[in-house]
Amino acid sequence: MSSSSSVPLVYSSWYGDLGGGELRLLDHVRNTRFAGQVTALLNAPGELDAALKAAGARTRVVRWKAGKSWLARQAHWYSAKARTALTLARMPRGVFVANTFSDLETTGRVAAALGWPVVWRARADTFTQTGDWPPGRLRELVHFLNTRVARIVPTTHYEARLMQAAGVKMSKVFVVHNGVDLARYTDEAAGRALRESTGWGPEQFVLAAVARMVPQKGWEVLFEAAAQARTAGVPVKILAAGDTTLMDGDPDAYRRSLHEHAARLGLAEHVRFLGFRSDVWAVMKAADAFVLASLIEPFGTTVIEAMAAGRAVIASDLPGPRESVVEGETGLFFPAGDAKALAERLAALHGDRARCGALGRAGRARAEAVFDLERNVAELDRHCAEAAGID
Repeated sequence: MSSSSSVPLVYSSWYGDLGGGELRLLDHVRNTRFAGQVTALLNAPGELDAALKAAGARTRVVRWKAGKSWLARQAHWYSAKARTALTLARMPRGVFVANTFSDLETTGRVAAALGWPVVWRARADTFTQTGDWPPGRLRELVHFLNTRVARIVPTTHYEARLMQAAGVKMSKVFVVHNGVDLARYTDEAAGRALRESTGWGPEQFVLAAVARMVPQKGWEVLFEAAAQARTAGVPVKILAAGDTTLMDGDPDAYRRSLHEHAARLGLAEHVRFLGFRSDVWAVMKAADAFVLASLIEPFGTTVIEAMAAGRAVIASDLPGPRESVVEGETGLFFPAGDAKALAERLAALHGDRARCGALGRAGRARAEAVFDLERNVAELDRHCAEAAGID
């Protein structure tokens, strides 16, 4: 067997921005035992490209979607397949990691056809939706996974159970949660500095909200809940971190609409729009609690970031957050989309700061036990190495 340090690890990423899945890809690249041998095939240019290069990875942009007419799009699609195949054929064979389902269905199928061992990092966004698929499509996917994919590494147990129900061989499925660098989330000074920069005192109830500024993240729900809470006498403030990464439409228009929505609700002075932040730990430490108001949430790494920072979590009652948060022990849930229920949870934690602190401390303990980045990256590396037959 060859050593992992002498064979390539090829990642593919459908997105070029720095969303949750892409940040987790970076976590792996920065900490992998395959360091110095990583190449990333990107469907789009963007911040991820530069970040990967800074982490020591080689990159190549191979666009799969282009062209205005159906014929032009089809021609470009086949061209992308050919360029991907040529890129892989020129490399010594190692292990191929599909970062999303879109990657599995494009570059992943090309890699499998060339005989590369393929690892799919399933991010809980596929088998949750197969109920709407034609039966033939699901059967074909399951057959492909069972016969052409070496390892399936979902981030959640609930998607693993859905895979099993659909007929995927459980001998190929190994759950490895996302992880975070726990040491970073002890930086109290960074949190104090950010809090002080807002001018908000200790009497204010400051919430951290960290997510892409896209409709599924429930920003409007959060703002409506905050407005209701303030009307009821709860001095809610929000640190809103994240940027707009809409694939279609005008991202600036959606960002402006959120600013306008907050202003209409009387929150203009009570929300700080921070944009994209690489120091999420500072945002968490600057707050008293964290809110995830998503309408759809496959996992929600920001939940475990909040727990790592020792902050209580209030989250939409969805399968992703349920994977991480223990209700009543590390956080509270509310029905997704229900601003009134969220406002009630805000009032409850504001009225019982001791409980808020206890939830945060229990969250830190759970993060240490389950979501440690170093341990989880080592586990992911082990599956990649075993898939490729290397030590």
